[in-house]
Amino acid sequence: MEEQFPSQITDKWYDEEYYAGTKGGKKYHTPNGKIEKWSYFNPEGIWEGTKPIVEAWKKMFNPKNLLDIGCGRGQVISSAREIGIKAEGFDFSEWAVAEGRYKKCKQEWIKLHDATKPWSYNDRSFDLVVALDFWEHIYETDLNFVISEMYRVAKKWIFLQIAVAGSGGLQGRVEEGYVLEKNKPVPIEFEGCVVAGHVTVRREQWWLDKFEQDNWLFRRDMVNWFISLVPKEVIRNWLLNSMIVLERIEE
Repeated sequence: MEEQFPSQITDKWYDEEYYAGTKGGKKYHTPNGKIEKWSYFNPEGIWEGTKPIVEAWKKMFNPKNLLDIGCGRGQVISSAREIGIKAEGFDFSEWAVAEGRYKKCKQEWIKLHDATKPWSYNDRSFDLVVALDFWEHIYETDLNFVISEMYRVAKKWIFLQIAVAGSGGLQGRVEEGYVLEKNKPVPIEFEGCVVAGHVTVRREQWWLDKFEQDNWLFRRDMVNWFISLVPKEVIRNWLLNSMIVLERIEE
């Protein structure tokens, strides 16, 4: 019997096959019905780009502490710790935060948690909150709650990197993006996008409107500064997507 693509992307989707691809990757159908496979194919969870990225954040924001939302296997946290930033994070992939955890990321720095449930952090407890390739994984019906929690725990700065519609790659096939509903069949033409867990793919302006909030200011100048500090080959995919910096303006 032919394997069916799941109608809802849950925590179970983000397993060893998703990250490491030890059995060839996650299966999905192409529009012509052919079965393909996708994965990060990264057994060790290593990406050399984390070092220049966290060094740029330290220069720009000088945070004492940092929260990584949807931290995956924890390499960003480990790299931030290496340069003196007290970083921690959470992810709802049990495999990523346990068996698959990046070897230099200590267990106490990372926790298993679903971002759509209340976060166990105090108000304004982090100088810098980051979310990298995270928001496109959240169903639209959950966005308002997750956004409110992000703003609640952020003290001063927020840095976001989001895969957006029309940015190239798999999601680039859908120029205006798409929004999937929980427990609704995934159209076959979107399976190649959703295999990466992307359930809310919109253009950048849609996200900017979504994050608009009193007392928070969009800082495009800080995005430009970040781009100037990090080698282009490190963030070449980020340059195709959307980077957003937000600063809290005191009441």
